[in-house]
Amino acid sequence: MYQLLKLIHSYRAFLLFLVIEVVCFWLLVRSNPYHSAAYFHTSSSIIGNIYQTRTNVAQYFNLPVINEELATDNARLRQVLSQSQVPVVVKSSIDSLKLTKAEYNLGFLSAKVINNSTRFTRNFLTINKGRRHGIEPDMGVISANGVVGKVLAVSDNFATISSVLNTDVFVSGYIKRTDNFGSINWDGRDELFTKMLHIPRHAVLEKGDTVVTSGYNSVFPENILIGYIDEFSKGDSWYDIKVALANDFSSLSYVYIIKKPLNQERIDLEQTVRQGNE
Repeated sequence: MYQLLKLIHSYRAFLLFLVIEVVCFWLLVRSNPYHSAAYFHTSSSIIGNIYQTRTNVAQYFNLPVINEELATDNARLRQVLSQSQVPVVVKSSIDSLKLTKAEYNLGFLSAKVINNSTRFTRNFLTINKGRRHGIEPDMGVISANGVVGKVLAVSDNFATISSVLNTDVFVSGYIKRTDNFGSINWDGRDELFTKMLHIPRHAVLEKGDTVVTSGYNSVFPENILIGYIDEFSKGDSWYDIKVALANDFSSLSYVYIIKKPLNQERIDLEQTVRQGNE
């Protein structure tokens, strides 16, 4: 306490000067309308900037929560959209006016990517959702931009996904403008491009043609974006087609797992047919 009093005594002249300055400033602002308006305008601007900075800092640290909420909302909206596009079917031949939506509705579950590789020939992603969230092997995985891959293995709380950047992964796709169907398979070279196989030489292609999923397998529904034709040339029997992927796999943060209620029934049926042909 003595030291504090001694310090104040040492700077008493300066402190008195500051007090007088503050009093003078207050009297000037209070008695002069122009200075008063200028003061309140400046102070409001400064305080506003301080509040804005505080808000920006708070939002920055809340970004993970905000992103997860947005991903969950997007998954819900995708599900609503898929249901609205399902055609109605007649369930009874007695009264054709009693129509209902098909039971083949899609469900979407959002998940965060917690590990990802792009530099190998067989690349994988790991997400923070697993079996207890309803995820099973062979479910399709997409992002806001397009196809990502399919679920390979699942534990209680995590799942591993074989991405499109995996030479073992084949996706059934078609060229939207021409309706030509083929297979999408990565050649293990450039992470920005993949290959489209088995497109016949008589097809009329154009650079920039959109390539989407065909719905011809049990993993993806149709019309999910894969990419765009970047280059093509004619081979002996088929086109050699280079497709620019819609997804930048090096920057994936959230994905959506496609839950198809009748998926297992279709897989079992197709497996039975394959066994019968062997």
